[in-house]
Amino acid sequence: MSIFAWLVIGHLVGDWMLQTDWMAREKQNGLAARALLIHCLIYTGALMATLALVAARHALSPPYLTVGLVVLLSHWLIDGARLAARWSQLLRQTKQTFVRIMVDQTLHLLVLAFVIEFLF
Repeated sequence: MSIFAWLVIGHLVGDWMLQTDWMAREKQNGLAARALLIHCLIYTGALMATLALVAARHALSPPYLTVGLVVLLSHWLIDGARLAARWSQLLRQTKQTFVRIMVDQTLHLLVLAFVIEFLF
């Protein structure tokens, strides 16, 4: 399986399985929300653990600090600045929750693609 595929699995674990209802609700309270910070740290931890396992298996030495910072900061901005909602508004997309979730997830996957393409 590719490194990108493993990072997608890490993303799903960090963004869905390890996110509590409290985090999902309260992270919407702005960039300084405590729930947002906790969610982003847990998410980054899940992705970095996934990366470490994959790197060990493939004898890679990725730039962990750079990857960790890109993942943490991008997730913080995407979720905290509600970029999916802003994107949907800009393009006058429907306000249906499913569409916003898909835009949000696409933004996160674009970051992972960037990480693989430009940081490895």
